[in-house]
Amino acid sequence: MTQQLVAGRTLAEWNQQWQPLEHGLSKRHDELRETVGVFRFRRKDEVVYIGCAREYAKGGLRKRLSDFTRPGDSGRTHYAGQKIYENREHLEVDVIVTGTDYKAGWTALRLKGALLGIRQPIWNATRT
Repeated sequence: MTQQLVAGRTLAEWNQQWQPLEHGLSKRHDELRETVGVFRFRRKDEVVYIGCAREYAKGGLRKRLSDFTRPGDSGRTHYAGQKIYENREHLEVDVIVTGTDYKAGWTALRLKGALLGIRQPIWNATRT
């Protein structure tokens, strides 16, 4: 059985790249501006959501994460966004930065899909 590769790396190699964000969603992470990648929200050891940010020119990971916390509906019009907003003060956040360009955005999207293929976080499930 061949291992799935994303941008030349196995999922095991990508999983070693997770970086915790100190202060989670309670801090604005300016260091992530114009970077793209994958993020996950955890409650202790349980991963509850995996997402990605692909638009490096529009704020990247920093903007995508702040969408879950700022006033208004941005990022919260769907089930997962509502759950993240409701639990924002207690979630731990990790990111994998895939880069700062268009190609890195596609890598992030493919990586998110691959991670969801091996793990089914409860908030990624479609709710009716």
